[in-house]
Amino acid sequence: MARKDGSRKKPSKSAKRKSKAKAGKPAQKRPKRSERELLDYRQMFALSSKQRVEIFAILCERIASPKEISEELNEGLSQVSYHVVVLRECGLIVEDYKVPRRGAVEHFYRAATPTLIPPKTWDHLPPAVRTGISASILQDFFDDASASIKAGTFDKSPGELSWSPLILDTLGVKELGQLARDFLESVMKLQADANKRLLTENGRAAEATSATVFLASFLSARNIKYGRKASATRRR
Repeated sequence: MARKDGSRKKPSKSAKRKSKAKAGKPAQKRPKRSERELLDYRQMFALSSKQRVEIFAILCERIASPKEISEELNEGLSQVSYHVVVLRECGLIVEDYKVPRRGAVEHFYRAATPTLIPPKTWDHLPPAVRTGISASILQDFFDDASASIKAGTFDKSPGELSWSPLILDTLGVKELGQLARDFLESVMKLQADANKRLLTENGRAAEATSATVFLASFLSARNIKYGRKASATRRR
C-alpha cells in the first residue's frame, strides 16, 4: 500500500502470515501445551483451617465419626461436624458407613485419598517445595521408627525392613510406580476393614494395635556403570 509521499508501508506480521497461507505455505501452528493434572485449590483452601487439618489427619489414619473426633480433639461436636461437612463437600473425605445409635445415626468417614498432590503435578512443583514435603515425611518416619526402637517393638513380628536397589528400564520404572500405588491402596483398604472389625457398640476394642507402613521408591543416585545387575537385597 502506497503512502501519500509515494513510499510503501511495510506489511504487518499478520499480513505476511496471510500471504504465505495464500501462497500455499500454511502458517506454523503453536505447539500444544502439555496437559498437567492441576492442584485442587478448593481442597487447599479447605485445609487453610488448623482444625480441619487436624480432622483430616485423623481420617487419613483411620475411619472415625465426628463424635469420636470431637472427643479426641476436645472440641465441640457441632464445630467438628461443620468442619467435616466442609472436608466432605470438597472431596477430601467420604462417608464409609453409618451405625444406628438410639434413634439417631452416627456417620463414619475416611480420607478419600492419602495424598493431596497428584503425581503429574508433583513433577512441576518447585524443587524447594518437593524437598520440603519429602523431608517432612522422612522426619515423621524417623521419629516414629526411633520411638518404636526405644520401646522394643520395631523388630517384632510382623515387622518388615528391607533395602532393594534395582536397575530398571523405562517400562520397569513405570511399573514400579504403579506397584507402589497399588500397594498403598491395599494398605488403606486393610485399615478400613480393620476399623470396621474394631468398632463395637461401646467404642473401639482394646486389642487395637498401632502399626506403621513406610513406603519409599525413588530414582537412585547410584552409579550403574560398574555392572548391569542390582545389588543383593538387604532384608531382616
